[in-house]
Amino acid sequence: MAIKFLKQDQLPAFLGYLAEKARVVAPVKTDGVVQFEPWTAGKDVELDVLLAKQSPKEWVFPQTETYLKFQYSTVVPEQSDEGEDAAEGAVPHEMIEVESLNEAPTQVIFGLRPCDARGFVQMDQVFGGYGGFYFDPLYNARRAATTLLAVTCRDPRSTCFCAALDGGPAGTEGVDALFTQVDGGFTAEPLTEKGETALGFSGFADATDAQTSQADSVKSEAVTKVDAPFTLEGIRDNLHDNIEDKGWHDLCMRCISCGTCTYVCPSCYCFSINDELVEAKGERYRVWDNCFNPLYTEETSGHNPRAQKSNRFRNRFSHKFWYYPDKYDSLLCSGCGRCIMHCPTRIDIREVLQVMGSPRAAASGEPTEAEGKEA
Repeated sequence: MAIKFLKQDQLPAFLGYLAEKARVVAPVKTDGVVQFEPWTAGKDVELDVLLAKQSPKEWVFPQTETYLKFQYSTVVPEQSDEGEDAAEGAVPHEMIEVESLNEAPTQVIFGLRPCDARGFVQMDQVFGGYGGFYFDPLYNARRAATTLLAVTCRDPRSTCFCAALDGGPAGTEGVDALFTQVDGGFTAEPLTEKGETALGFSGFADATDAQTSQADSVKSEAVTKVDAPFTLEGIRDNLHDNIEDKGWHDLCMRCISCGTCTYVCPSCYCFSINDELVEAKGERYRVWDNCFNPLYTEETSGHNPRAQKSNRFRNRFSHKFWYYPDKYDSLLCSGCGRCIMHCPTRIDIREVLQVMGSPRAAASGEPTEAEGKEA
């Protein structure tokens, strides 16, 4: 697939071309905050501020999603000719009408970053039936209707650590077409059939060798700006071995269980199911939840296996780098750093992995709490 070039002043026209056939979602600055919104003519796309506050996952996995509507009604059968002797057949009874919903409009998400696209790939594993597990028709309908046009990160932030997770500022995992900002505009590299279709706009020209070379330089330089504060080797096993280590309690002391890190994360997918009934009409919907919520794991019996905050804290990091990899042969983190940027108490996932992902108790020879109990 040939690499294309789009002039900077042609970007609005390109988005307008896409908007003729699909909903276009792009990062827009509103009241000083960059967030993904439906694009309309006249809106300026914000690409200079790296990373919108919220990842674009909500456009495929909405924060609140109604998927059933139901209505109760009372049916009174007509009286038969046999009169009161047939009363049993004429007893009023309740009926329920159920309507399923699955809205999946065709859409293009432009301006997301490679780490955001990788987050979709990680959620694909969970909702897409990987390994014979659960297949979610709601998520998959939206995912199939979505095209991802990512933009290379020219100047990664100090909180970015995608390189430590085998990713990068110009990563292509899950990306349909990758745009890279160069002098005068963007190079655009189609990676899938969806990406090729999206680049059908007449304003594109074939990229010159100089433009392609500059794009390669931008990508290479960006990689050098991302720190790799840890290596993945051994993290999974060390998290397993350190599950009873007191370090979890020490690290979680600042955590206030707000769940911000999970809501801004491009790959966290926890949700709860709720029913809402007003008189005879109701809806069933799912809404984002988070593993820091004290009630998230509370069982009907009242027992809560993660009643302690340190256990919930431990679960988040172990899930991303231990449980999930065991089940899906992948990671549940793309290294975007949003959880670091937006944590109100400045908890840093990199620090947690450096400490608890290292051979602490095993290296010191001290027995873990579990081993002590067994002895």
